[in-house]
Amino acid sequence: MTTLLRDVIDIPERVGADDYVLRLTDSTNDDAHLAAALDQYVVTDSLRQNFLAAIDLVADAVQKDTSRAAYLTGSFGSGKSHFMAVLYALLGNHPAVRTQKFHDLTGRYDGELAGKKILRLTYHLLGARSLEQAVLGGYVEQIRRLHPDAPLPAVHVSDAMLADAEALRAQIGDEEFLSRLGGDAGNDDGWGGLLGAGWDLPRYQAALQASPGEPARRELVSALAGSYFTSFSETADYIDLDRGLVAISEHAQSLGYDAVVLFLDELVLWLAFSVRDNEFFARESQKITKLVESAGRQRAIPLISFISRQMDLRKWFADAGASGAEQEALDRAFQYQQGRFREIALGDDNLAEVAHARLLKPKDDAARAVLDQAFTNLTRSPEVWDVLRDSLNIDDTHRGASEAEFRLTYPFSPVLISTLRNLSSVMQRERTALKVMQRMLVDRRDTLTIDDLIPVGDAFDYVVDGGEPIDSHAGAMFRAAADLYNNRLLPTLLEKHSVTADQLQEDPSSVPPGFRGQERIAKTLLLSAIAPNVPALKDITAARLAALNHGSIRARIAGGEARQTLAVVRDWSQKDIPEISVSDAANPVIRVQLADVDYQSILDRVRAEDNSGRRKVLLRTLIHNALGVTAGQDDLGGAVTRTLIWRGSRREVDIVFGNVRDASSLPEQSFDNRPDTWRVVVDYPFDEEGFSSADDVNRIDRLLASGDRHTVVWLPRFFTAAAMDDLALLVKLDWLFTGSGDRWTENSDHLSATDRAQARGILENLLSGTRTSVENLLKQAYGIEPADPKRITADSMQFDVLTSLSRDFDPELPPAASLHDAFANITAQAYAATYPNHPEFDPGADEVTARNFQTVRDYVEQAATHRDGRVPTNPPDRKVVRRIAGPLRVGKATEDHFLFGEDSFAFWAGELDRAAQAASPVTVGALQHHIDAISPAWGLRPEARDLVIAAWALLRKRAWFEAGSAIPPPVLGRLRPNIELRAEELPEQQAWDDARTNAAKLFGYTIARTYLTGANVAEFANQVRVKATESVDELGSLITALDSAHRRLDTEAGADDRLVAAQALRDFAERLQKTSSNVAVIDAMADASLPVALETVARIRTDAPTDSRNLRAFKWRLVEALNRLADQSGQIGDDARAVRKRLREAISIPGRALSEELSSAENSLIALVVEPDPPREPERPQGKAQLRNAEDIGTLVQTFTDAVTKDNKTIQVHWWVE
Repeated sequence: MTTLLRDVIDIPERVGADDYVLRLTDSTNDDAHLAAALDQYVVTDSLRQNFLAAIDLVADAVQKDTSRAAYLTGSFGSGKSHFMAVLYALLGNHPAVRTQKFHDLTGRYDGELAGKKILRLTYHLLGARSLEQAVLGGYVEQIRRLHPDAPLPAVHVSDAMLADAEALRAQIGDEEFLSRLGGDAGNDDGWGGLLGAGWDLPRYQAALQASPGEPARRELVSALAGSYFTSFSETADYIDLDRGLVAISEHAQSLGYDAVVLFLDELVLWLAFSVRDNEFFARESQKITKLVESAGRQRAIPLISFISRQMDLRKWFADAGASGAEQEALDRAFQYQQGRFREIALGDDNLAEVAHARLLKPKDDAARAVLDQAFTNLTRSPEVWDVLRDSLNIDDTHRGASEAEFRLTYPFSPVLISTLRNLSSVMQRERTALKVMQRMLVDRRDTLTIDDLIPVGDAFDYVVDGGEPIDSHAGAMFRAAADLYNNRLLPTLLEKHSVTADQLQEDPSSVPPGFRGQERIAKTLLLSAIAPNVPALKDITAARLAALNHGSIRARIAGGEARQTLAVVRDWSQKDIPEISVSDAANPVIRVQLADVDYQSILDRVRAEDNSGRRKVLLRTLIHNALGVTAGQDDLGGAVTRTLIWRGSRREVDIVFGNVRDASSLPEQSFDNRPDTWRVVVDYPFDEEGFSSADDVNRIDRLLASGDRHTVVWLPRFFTAAAMDDLALLVKLDWLFTGSGDRWTENSDHLSATDRAQARGILENLLSGTRTSVENLLKQAYGIEPADPKRITADSMQFDVLTSLSRDFDPELPPAASLHDAFANITAQAYAATYPNHPEFDPGADEVTARNFQTVRDYVEQAATHRDGRVPTNPPDRKVVRRIAGPLRVGKATEDHFLFGEDSFAFWAGELDRAAQAASPVTVGALQHHIDAISPAWGLRPEARDLVIAAWALLRKRAWFEAGSAIPPPVLGRLRPNIELRAEELPEQQAWDDARTNAAKLFGYTIARTYLTGANVAEFANQVRVKATESVDELGSLITALDSAHRRLDTEAGADDRLVAAQALRDFAERLQKTSSNVAVIDAMADASLPVALETVARIRTDAPTDSRNLRAFKWRLVEALNRLADQSGQIGDDARAVRKRLREAISIPGRALSEELSSAENSLIALVVEPDPPREPERPQGKAQLRNAEDIGTLVQTFTDAVTKDNKTIQVHWWVE
């Protein structure tokens, strides 16, 4: 029998209210309490450094006579109060600290503070009205207890009045003084008892010695204010903190102390509780600075303050709604404090050691050995071990736990400890990490064994249940998490595992293990939502969920815990809990959205949008998406076409949706396929009331009897009512979030903006989950996944899901992961039955493109012209050639060569030779028809079929002709049926090569395909004839113009003259034009011999149109004048003879640019022959002027002077007087 944990560690039977909770003021009241606190305390290395820092702070203050202060920071449960209690004892040199545990600390005390008398005061701030009342009033109370005979400091406002009253009593005497207070009983008018009458000396003196808050003191102050000091109205307030601290420092010095240490426990928490009162919060929080600095008199001795702090007050103040000005003022105050207050951080990393010492310490060595063995037996599988050690998402601030640290907290994992630490800052002191751990042990005291690792999910109830968290936001999160579990997750778990709420409450041991495991998964998910900063809970996955609750999830296959966990969570998110979302990644992240929002009311508003029509439309869309069909592409008959790749060949399948049994939904023509395609008719997984799958099967039988069709009917199984509810929900959600944004706005306007945003997130998640759920239902309905009896009706499962309307094809429902894959498999079966001989182009899912076929055609052409029928393949082409040539039987591809000939093309050579014998002429159409008629059918696409024909034409040296003319080999896939394939004689290889070279030089024509094939020969010869025909007419015009030019210039054409070369080229072109034999054209072109170089003649041919035009436009009429001038002597004759020579050479020499030479010569000729125009007379200035005064006469004289100076001319002047 496995050992219970309680047998090896002490686990109490019940949890005490004050267990692991220490109130500072109580623990320091007497030696017994203080000794107990010291005995329980665990001094870790980290805490030891904290104590040394605190002692150093006190020593520094004493040595420098300066007040100091420090914040003790840490979350709830980090031990701040306990730390203060131990420091209280250390600074008082308490006998209980003189042990080995505190050896280092007492040594530091002895070295720095020995002999110093330190007044240690403890405060519990909760309940205080002001910092003055807490600090100053607390001082008076503790001094009264520590020094009952000592006079008290004047720190209360009424103290001064009482001192004045004493002086007055000494002056006027007791009798008169007391009588005016109401001491004369004889004058009592009946109100004296109510007003405090009847003062005698003993009563007066007792009230004088009472503390400010006691009734006697208040009655005396009231009597004095009503008699002697009528202007005094305050009854129980203290002087301001600054003056009060000076007063208590002087008072403590008078008692012989060297310093005062104030232990201010719960000060920050006290302020946090008043955060909603902005005025009070700001006023009191800014007073903290006065603990360090005094604005008035110097303090007699230093005051050292230790303040416990659980949170950042600035954040709390901002969250409470403070104005910008208030926040800015408080920020300045806190920034001022930061430079004057030290910080001693009590880290949460102490929890492991503290928990081990106070909670998990073995009873003895034997118990320790048992626990060590149990810990050793714990799995070290990395995917579990690293999670349990909290070693995920490590960084500079998070390092994870070592194995030794894990051992300290076993059976609590470090990741559970981390979760509790993270939440301790918002949990109340009744639910600190240590307290929760104790409660978990106590509650499982009778069942927890040494081998049980406590799952993280078990912490949920302890964290969420109980008192209100200090943080209001955390409180809301806790409430939302509890609500989600109790109202949504728990009912789902109870239903799934057939457990009742009473059974769970009254007989928990009877609950199946599966329930407990899933319960812990659910609670861990909720913890990840309320503690997202825990590294192991951040971006949580199914594998991590299983690891966090190691031992709770039982999988049939080892290592299957994560898959099982993911299936459970995904089922929740898709069906019942939209607040849970699962990402689409390979290792999906799981998130929980906590919100208290009435999103159901939005769904209630759109209830009417769910109807049969919308359900069909939505299902059709889902099926189209699953099959990979583009929406909105339906033809007039309602069919949508899906293109797929089968055996490397592009094919089409038409998909039609409708109710098979209903002829109005699917008329008979809806089942008719297009030529060379298949059609798939898909029914809906539901029908109107009163109809069943049997009605669909009867319609299919009638269709089979009416004829054969290449059509498959996909008849799904029917949804149950529960599945239809899921579909109805999806219809509503899909309608809500599609279309215009007004749908959402109009149906959520009853919620606040914040609630509307949260509701949208939840419903969008619900939409995603419900869509996934319905998509999974479709897989069951269409037969690719086992049917769930709760979701699929039993009677619909007796019929076949797939039926072919072609008797040559019997489809089988294939195993598939998705509808897309199943559809691809079904259509592959259909096309394989139709075209069993189609080549298996591997891989079959990748299309063989027209370019791929052309690559093979190029190699066929090369090999066909090679004497061995063998050519090397380029590395980039080898894969393509091997993929096509072998399966298509068009040649043979080796590792690095391609072979083509009678042997490697034997199948198709025999088939097409027979087709050619039966056809006259041999046309592409005849060959295509023969290939299509081969049985069993090949079903080749046009590009593949054309490649076969093109290869046959190359093997049989056939040329391509259309309308009687040779044409280039057409593009594969575009061979027209009327194209003829004629046998073609071939020239010698050398003649072929020379002819191509000369044609390029002479006509600028280069054939793209250089291989010596019948098609290339025919195309080349035909193109040469075309070029020759074009040249004949152009050269004829040039020859006529050149002959006329020679006559005008009186010259004879020589053997290498331009005219002779043009005439020879025209004769050669005419001969080519008239030659009908292609071989003869090529032989002539190969032996082309002309008077000048072919390049020169080519330029004459190219320039012929331009040169002819410019020769005709030349100004030949000026040549006669040129000849006359050339007969003269002198310079004019020399110039004329030079121009004539240039003109004759331009016409005769073929290598020169005739048009340019003509233009230049014409310009020179014109300049020489045409007389220049006589020079123009310069303009003579003239004008008229009227002179009215001397100034006008002066201006005119200046004009005359300028004209005479410039032109040296005579000026004529006509003048008269009017």
